[in-house]
Amino acid sequence: MVLSECRQLMADQAIVEAKLVHDFLSAGWSVHFIDHEGNDYPITDTYGIPCSYDSLKQAQDMVQQVGKCPITIDSLFRFAER
Repeated sequence: MVLSECRQLMADQAIVEAKLVHDFLSAGWSVHFIDHEGNDYPITDTYGIPCSYDSLKQAQDMVQQVGKCPITIDSLFRFAER
């Protein structure tokens, strides 16, 4: 879902949270918005390819550009981060 579509969902109050997921293929972070029914909407480019951000801060900033909502961080390497 492109950024403008995410903003529209946020304006419609359909999004309940943002999940930041560590993408081990690109070593970056992707942003997924979750709606009331649990549907997952990743931020994509115009070709439908999920966007990847270099740092957790960049991903968090992207969520803030869409709107304010709770953010969950899901790292596949969380066991090694303790």
